[in-house]
Amino acid sequence: MQELHRRKNLVLAVTSHQEEILIGSLLGDAYITARGQIQFEQSVHQKEYLFWKHQELSSISYKNISIVKRFDKRYKHENISYRFWTRQYFISWREKFYFKSKKLVPKNIQLTPLSLAVWYMDDGCFSDNKCIIATDGFSQEDISFLQNLLLEKFNIKTSVKNESKIMIKKESFNTFFSIISPHIILSMRYKIFDPVTTSRKRDANSDINL
Repeated sequence: MQELHRRKNLVLAVTSHQEEILIGSLLGDAYITARGQIQFEQSVHQKEYLFWKHQELSSISYKNISIVKRFDKRYKHENISYRFWTRQYFISWREKFYFKSKKLVPKNIQLTPLSLAVWYMDDGCFSDNKCIIATDGFSQEDISFLQNLLLEKFNIKTSVKNESKIMIKKESFNTFFSIISPHIILSMRYKIFDPVTTSRKRDANSDINL
């Protein structure tokens, strides 16, 4: 547990469990405002995931979850998302995760199985037997650092796709998914590699091609 101070007599206690969720979120979609609030936002399709985060972080966050509506003029469609903020105690975190308003990866970051799972739920996908984590907002240096971190800490081998996304190599699928699976919530389990389903699809495709 760590204590964050805002003013002389104001202290916010952040548990290790919460810290792990915050780190995974900041590698993903979360944003730290200039006032020291961490903002979380997910589309209506990921509502259950956002509500899970809000519950896990309830002791350090504001109670209300906002509904955000944005009209996309290009497609004439209204996009709906849900959003909440932590309390304003994370100025020191912003100093670690941002440089001149650009998000970066702190070199002393502590990546745990839970942090990795949250990062994947935020920005990962599994499709066409490919497992990819979007890292478009990070520099090439940070992406290389994350690759090395995954390899050294978890023995997860990766490559880089389109210079901006980390791809988990197939030889590391079992390692990667065995580490994160216990922490993936029910509504996000569609992102998990299922060797049985994948094998059935492969066999079906083989039958079609005969």
